[in-house]
Amino acid sequence: MQKLGKSSINITRRRFLHGSAAAGAGLLAGSMLSTSALAQAKPDKLVVAALMIKWRRTLEEEVGPAFEKETGIKVEFEFLPYDALATRIKTQLDARDGSLDVAQFDTVMVNWAAPQLADFNQLIKEYGAEGYNWDDFLPAAKDAFTVDGKVVAAPYRFLSTILHYRPDLLEAAGITAAPRTFEEFQNAATAVTEKFGGEKFGVGIYGRESEAMVRGWNPFQLSSGGRDYNLATKEILINKPESVNSLQFYADLVNKHKVTPPEASTWEYDGLVAGGQADRFAMMVALAPNGTLLDDPGVSKTAGKWAWSTVPGATDPSQSMGWSGGWGIGVAEASANKRWAFEFVKMATNTINLKKSAFDGNSPPRKSNLADAQIVSKLKWSKAFAEQNAVPIPMPNDPVFAICDQQIRPHISRALLGQATAQEALDAAAKEWHRTFQRAGLL
Repeated sequence: MQKLGKSSINITRRRFLHGSAAAGAGLLAGSMLSTSALAQAKPDKLVVAALMIKWRRTLEEEVGPAFEKETGIKVEFEFLPYDALATRIKTQLDARDGSLDVAQFDTVMVNWAAPQLADFNQLIKEYGAEGYNWDDFLPAAKDAFTVDGKVVAAPYRFLSTILHYRPDLLEAAGITAAPRTFEEFQNAATAVTEKFGGEKFGVGIYGRESEAMVRGWNPFQLSSGGRDYNLATKEILINKPESVNSLQFYADLVNKHKVTPPEASTWEYDGLVAGGQADRFAMMVALAPNGTLLDDPGVSKTAGKWAWSTVPGATDPSQSMGWSGGWGIGVAEASANKRWAFEFVKMATNTINLKKSAFDGNSPPRKSNLADAQIVSKLKWSKAFAEQNAVPIPMPNDPVFAICDQQIRPHISRALLGQATAQEALDAAAKEWHRTFQRAGLL
């Protein structure tokens, strides 16, 4: 748990307005705290549960301290890995005991979290959002955090998966263009692996049993025409030929063609990026903002050597598909500090701080950020990201998806470890999902 020291600075209304007008400390902090909020009784702290990930830096090192400096309210961050974060949020929101003020969560969690989260539009109406520019957010990002007409978060990150590749390594292996089909992808991966004899490999993957492992396979599944299940009828599709063939292709990269680094079996999100930064492979199909971290000369040995394209299609480039989704920051309905929690969320998701987060590896969901010249010139993957998002498939957020998403992990893992064929693995997952749907009264 990260704890920040409490500031002794007191801000008067005159000093706050002066600072905002002069674009001094308030601008540097990205502050848009309402003057009416500053007049309210203050808690000693706000408790914020968020994801333990590299792009948290702006939240932890800039927004938290700036919020405390301007308000005197300590921000107590609890940064947790994905599964632990989901458990923490669900437990505390359901308890309704006020122990959690702000939650950062993704589109997989949104449906079950929504009943215990405040309506963001209502917070704006009640407390005001002058200068916040709520209309600047991408409509698709807002929609991703809308349940039954209720917006439960301010979008913080909106993304999809793209192909990251090294033209220099591909060219050294005789490959002159980014692969556009699965066959081309496999051939390029094999050529690089053979060329470098184990020093470098063709492909990096999320190999550890985790949420990341499923996300690594999903683009291949979707680009093959595979789906998990019919959202309306709950017909299970996961073990149909399209999904099975895509998983077998993905597992064969590891077990048959041996084009992935041995250590990839331990990689989740940060591990895969670190492998790319350490010059261990030539290609990865992964989240678009990872390109920022791969291309950062301060942390990456391979900075300046990457290029980006859309995910390969199964047999034709037009089949390229990927999930669209992201992360939002919401206010707990049971928080006793709802107004101050809302002010924190506004500061975290304003234009200035989202721009800062973009250089940490975030993918900001504001139109103004995506059109910002500095961001466009720095985030060289943005063109491929825009092309991939022309045909996005929204991440499912129905009540059982989060359960199914966890249940499929060991089955995908068995396929990647060579312990089961793709058909065996997905048949087992389908049976488990069928029982889940029955228990939920959906069948």
